[in-house]
Amino acid sequence: MTYQQAGRIAIVKRIAGWIIFIPALISTVISLMLFLEKSREQREGINAVMQDFSHVMIDMIRFNTHFLDVFWNRSPVPDFSHGSNITFWIIYVLIFVGLALQASGARMWQQSRRVREGIEDQMILENAKGAEGRSRQQLEEKIVIPRHTIFLQFFSLYVLPIVIAVAGYFILKLLGYIT
Repeated sequence: MTYQQAGRIAIVKRIAGWIIFIPALISTVISLMLFLEKSREQREGINAVMQDFSHVMIDMIRFNTHFLDVFWNRSPVPDFSHGSNITFWIIYVLIFVGLALQASGARMWQQSRRVREGIEDQMILENAKGAEGRSRQQLEEKIVIPRHTIFLQFFSLYVLPIVIAVAGYFILKLLGYIT
């Protein structure tokens, strides 16, 4: 793959990463708000003030975000106590796939930009050699940029989802939303 192709693929990866990340994040946040709302209806008494505050905040957010009605109506409501929540977890994982795709595209973009700058620097030296110097096309033919897969984004694809899920579990357990 040439450095020009790598630059184009990097732009596509970054855009696709954001297109996957943003809706997945919105859906996950709304799913968690719906979970808090649903669990408020099931539990009464002990934390009445906190539950009423969260109910008012969630209603206010829902009222002021009519443009997100698709998410409010279709985001899966997780049941951490009993259900397997497959669709919730798939959407949750898509957040990190989008991040990994964007990071992979950013790395490819930086690499192609450095190669382009290196070719420009080398062209100055080759022009100084005169007739025996190589042409731009000869320099570009020698350069091969490796493909970057999202699976190499170790932290954002493998570590971060587990850390956030465990932290979220302990927070929900501490607040009494998970029994």
